[in-house]
Amino acid sequence: FSQVFSTMVFSFSQRKALSIIPHITGALSVIGSLSILYDILKDRSRKLHRPYYRILLGMSFFDVFASASLGMSTWPIPRGTEGVYGAIGTTQTCTAQGFFAQLILVSPFYNLMLAWYYLLLGK
Repeated sequence: FSQVFSTMVFSFSQRKALSIIPHITGALSVIGSLSILYDILKDRSRKLHRPYYRILLGMSFFDVFASASLGMSTWPIPRGTEGVYGAIGTTQTCTAQGFFAQLILVSPFYNLMLAWYYLLLGK
């Protein structure tokens, strides 16, 4: 597996594209998750009584942090890292990004809860 990546060479244009595209998609994901949070919280007295909205609220909450982290792409990587376009961070920013990127693992569990909710609702 490591041999595959060690022989993989990207051109400068490809590295630049791979660095820039997550900024756009991450921002769109954050905006989408924030709009879901806003929609639920603006009518919280009615919506938070239903399990569906509570599950969706949790999923969107964690997705904001995970999407923001992944959307930063290569910015948090330590400056001067060879072969990385746009690396302007430090070891600490890279570690923080790694921590928040792990929050993306929460989303499948909320998805599972939502699926179970609908399965049990239908029975």
